Amino acid sequence: MDQNERLVLSELEDLVEKIFSAIGELRESLDDGKTTRQLLESIFRNVHSLKASALANDLTDVSRIAHQFENLLHSLRTGKARLDVQILRGFDDAADALFTSLNHREPLDSKTINSLLDRLAQLSDTVAHRRRAEVDVVLNALPTEDWQSLTDEEKHRLEESVGEGASLYRIKTDFDIASFERQFQDLKYILTDKGEVISTAPIVDADRPDKVNFRILYAREADFDLVSRELEAVPDVTVNPIGSTQPAAMTNAPEAQLEAASSSAGNFPPKRPESSAKLIRINLDDLDQLISATHRLFREASNGFNRAIQSLSGQTNQGELETVATGVSESFMRLAAALVNLRMVSIDRVLQRAVRAGRAAALAAGKEIEFIVRGRDLLIDKALADAIADPLIHLVRNAVDHGIENVEQRIRIGKSTRGNVRIEAATLQGQTRITVTDDGRGIDPKLVTEAALRLGVVQNDSRLSVDQSVRLLFRPGFSTVQTVSGVSGRGVGLDVVETAIEEMGGAVSVGSEPGVGSSFQLHLPMSFGLLDVVMVSLGGRPYLVDASRVITSETIDSSQLVESELRKGFRIGEQFVPLLHLGNLLGQEQSKAAADAQVGLLLCQSANQNSEETDSVQEVAILVDSILGTQQVLIRNLGSRGGRWFGVAGAAELSDGAVVLLLDLPRLIHGAQRPGS
Repeated sequence: MDQNERLVLSELEDLVEKIFSAIGELRESLDDGKTTRQLLESIFRNVHSLKASALANDLTDVSRIAHQFENLLHSLRTGKARLDVQILRGFDDAADALFTSLNHREPLDSKTINSLLDRLAQLSDTVAHRRRAEVDVVLNALPTEDWQSLTDEEKHRLEESVGEGASLYRIKTDFDIASFERQFQDLKYILTDKGEVISTAPIVDADRPDKVNFRILYAREADFDLVSRELEAVPDVTVNPIGSTQPAAMTNAPEAQLEAASSSAGNFPPKRPESSAKLIRINLDDLDQLISATHRLFREASNGFNRAIQSLSGQTNQGELETVATGVSESFMRLAAALVNLRMVSIDRVLQRAVRAGRAAALAAGKEIEFIVRGRDLLIDKALADAIADPLIHLVRNAVDHGIENVEQRIRIGKSTRGNVRIEAATLQGQTRITVTDDGRGIDPKLVTEAALRLGVVQNDSRLSVDQSVRLLFRPGFSTVQTVSGVSGRGVGLDVVETAIEEMGGAVSVGSEPGVGSSFQLHLPMSFGLLDVVMVSLGGRPYLVDASRVITSETIDSSQLVESELRKGFRIGEQFVPLLHLGNLLGQEQSKAAADAQVGLLLCQSANQNSEETDSVQEVAILVDSILGTQQVLIRNLGSRGGRWFGVAGAAELSDGAVVLLLDLPRLIHGAQRPGS
């Protein structure tokens, strides 16, 4: 067995381990409908990935078992079967058979495999339980167009949720196209925190091209007043309980996002989603260095305590004691750096796994594709490496299956016969950014509209824009492919990517041009990391800024800010640079300083986020109330909620126990300079 075969088997075994773990959790959560459905979705995604990979690597027995296992899960997701003890036993037997087939220690004979496949097929045909009468009352009140737009999986999820006692709400949005992504994510975080989003669909209004609207079905065990109050922080939202005609208009509260971030950061560190991958290999040399650093810290701390005791009797002066204290502090930071480095692994294995999946998909589709990989040497946190593997594979397969045209089509439109898929990994301000770009057909609104019409998501006279098409592609169960294959067609893909990335506090952005190609970018948060920062003050609250983005910092008199200059920027030598107030960037009111008062000024580098290859640099002056100094801190992210706070990259706990937010300055500046901001 060569190296590639061993890697493939190792990855498949990891998927089976995740399936085993989820089945165990499933047994413990049968009384919790929402959690049960989420676990079934997780198992379904892993089995789907397992089947596709096994099929591409000629593992016939594994692919056959996974295919029938997937059919059983599909029956559960659509209500054609009901989860019970017999089906759970079928899950166990299927997972055991997959594990055995991969290990080859005790290969299964054809009779055993066929018997298992027959049993899984019989379980898939189990008649589901009858809906309760009260469920029918709610469902009958649902508008016909809403019900017809649902997939089979969504209809079943709706029936199950209402049958468990949840109330049903119909939510409509009216977002400006310039800010809809941020508003949509804010809304989604609020809804999924305590309830269940059944479906999301765009609403096309030809008379209002500057708006992106959505219709959302939402199930929650809460009354209308509570749901309305919780949605008040998101503007341009109306909510109706199914069967009611009383809408509740939502208004936005200024600074609500930032206040929420600070509130959450007060419970530091935040609770993170549990992961099944909690093991990491440690090089013995790294472990030896860690032990040495610990002993060095112990010696220096002991010496510091002795000097402190001596200072009480006058044997040590203040200067010597401060020197010792500085040494102890530096040793603590070195130890923290060593511990953080233990969590870091090379991203190369994740990138290569995605490339192998892409090549297998290209071979199955009969397409000629060159895969270009950049950033192989990048080190990222082990937890992030494990979490992004499957979403990245989905993006690469999507690029191959949906993005790149076949050879005949490329020749006809004047493209080279060989398509290109680029996978690039980079870091910015301690955050990881992974981009998958293809030179294919791009996102075609016409094709997406046709699929939406076929699925009943939009009306016959609708025509989706590119932005609306992008959002619809992230809708669970949506697929432009009409037939199910080993690679795609189940509607499993972009919704999985978005959900997985959001759970770790990240975000997904998309750029596409019809006929030219598409680019999907994963923005991942910093998990842990040491960072040199500049601490500033605004409105009596401290904030952190990455010191690598700060060229200079100084304190100036307010009188230097001449009104005529402010229209052009701030004078640096003979040039003017754009001048922004941090309060404006954060949506707060500016402090009104006296003419002779002193304020802080940061001359910063701002990344141009529109550049595909590199971040071109421009200089921007940022005005703050005061500059509190520089220091090195341990940054942590804010968990799954972190992605909803625009412009917040993480948080740090200072030596006095205070928690301070790290600002994502390039993103804040980019948001302020974007048209419509």
